[in-house]
Amino acid sequence: MAESVDACTFVSLFLFGEYTARLDAKRRFGMPSVLLTLLPEGARSDFVLQRAPDSCLWLYPLPVWRRELETLYEKINLFTPEGRNFLRLYQAGAQPVSLDSEGRLLLPKPFCDYAGLQAEIILLGMRDRIEIWSESRYTAWKAAHESHFSEWTQKFLGEAP
Repeated sequence: MAESVDACTFVSLFLFGEYTARLDAKRRFGMPSVLLTLLPEGARSDFVLQRAPDSCLWLYPLPVWRRELETLYEKINLFTPEGRNFLRLYQAGAQPVSLDSEGRLLLPKPFCDYAGLQAEIILLGMRDRIEIWSESRYTAWKAAHESHFSEWTQKFLGEAP
């Protein structure tokens, strides 16, 4: 994996939006071109796939993943068993992945199993990473939380006009 973009480039990186994709029989999907165009030119092919806490996957551009690890190692005390155990689990739950020559990403089977990914998937641009959800889990999550959007808008952004 080649890295030609410095992590500092990602200070203003903001991925956003909801996109649908379909896994083929080999667990590959085409990365939506609109998401790729939101990334700096040198960071559109090499990523790190991570198991996320919400039964979905996080897909980081490689320089962002490196920055994330640096931040974790600054925050977490390696002299405690909990700190070491957390970092082991966090890093063991990650794997480098790259787009193929046709712009497809292959998702390893253990990651698909963890996130319940089958044919239809949802990709969410989430600032410096992309969340990958099974369509059914995302639909259930959205149904359970969408009714709170107005309340959360007021709570987190102030009074709505």
